[in-house]
Formats: sequence, C-alpha cells, structure tokens
Amino acid sequence: MNVRLPYPHVVSSIPDFVAGLAFLVTWIDPKSLGDDMVSSLFQVMLLEFIIIHSAGFMGTLIFSAIPKGKKALQLLGLGLLYSLFVAGFAFAFRSWWPVIAFWGLLFNRMMSVLTGQAEQGKEQELVKSMWGVNTGCYLVAVFAAILLPLPALGVSPDDLAHLDISGEFVDEPHRMMAWGFLYFSMVGWFEFRLKKKQTDQHRILNIPA
Repeated sequence: MNVRLPYPHVVSSIPDFVAGLAFLVTWIDPKSLGDDMVSSLFQVMLLEFIIIHSAGFMGTLIFSAIPKGKKALQLLGLGLLYSLFVAGFAFAFRSWWPVIAFWGLLFNRMMSVLTGQAEQGKEQELVKSMWGVNTGCYLVAVFAAILLPLPALGVSPDDLAHLDISGEFVDEPHRMMAWGFLYFSMVGWFEFRLKKKQTDQHRILNIPA
C-alpha cells in the first residue's frame, strides 16, 4: 500500500521541518504568518497528542495481514472514532479546521511508511518504531519547554486571551511555541536519518543500498 518515491527520507521529513519553522517564526513574530497563528499552533500541539495515538493504531492496521474487507471496516471505524474526538475538540474551540488538520497531520505522521522507507514486509516494524520516536520526541520537547529558561520573544499571553482556557502554556505561550519547534524539528531529524540508518544496515549485511 506504500508508494516508493526517490529520496523518501527527504519527502517525509520536509513537512516536519516546515512545521517546526512555523513555530519558530511565530515565536519570533506572532503575526508574521497570520493574525491568529499562535492560537492555531496551540491547537496543533493539542491535536498532535491524538495524532500520535491514532497513527500507531491505524498504521499497524493498514499493514496487517487481515482480509481487505475486514481491514477497511476497522479503518473506517477507527477513523470515525478519532474524528468524533477531534470534532469535540473543534467544537470546544468553536472552529472546524482542526478536523481537516487532523487528517493532514495523520497523513504526515505516516509519511515515512507511505513513501516507501520501509522494506517490503517490514512496514509494521517502521510504524511501531516511528510511534516510539514520535512519543519520545513529544515528551522530551514538552519537558524541555516547561523546564528550560526561554525568552518570550514576540509572543505574549494576549495572543491567547480570546481562548476560554487556562494553564501554563496559555500564561506563557512562548513555551508552547518552543514545544512545537523542538518537537517537529526532532521528528524531522529522525525521519531524515532513517535513510542513513537503512544504508548502514545494508553495509553491515554487505547488501547494496
């Protein structure tokens, strides 16, 4: 079900590096990419928690050996279940763009497999590996953003004042920008490094890469 593209490690890492750059640019100048970009990126990081969870389950199911009909039904059921979660999230923020963003981010999380970075028959292994990478990066980035002394730069609490929520990331939104920048940059780096890791494995086995 995957499509093998030239330089798949580059293709799969680009969206993450671009997302990380968006967080950095917004951290420096909150209005440079849009008047409500801080709020939008805030929602992206909350959505990403659901994305990581769903990508692991759906990716494993996509490359499972169960019959296609049963697989399609299970994928449909999972898709509807996660969409309901996201719909509730969107309703809370009074905006429906997170529903579309959810499927875009989910596709991004599965790019490493869908672009053909996994060897034939080892797609599930890559899905599980990247699930671990994404989870680890998410946790490392959030703790770094909370614990490290970080400059506010151009972001201020006023950028999220219209949201009826509270918390450390709302009171100090620059930490949310740092979280997103670190998270997506780390994931992009791991995605890009997949090619080198596979090449090294081929060399050890004396197999042409």
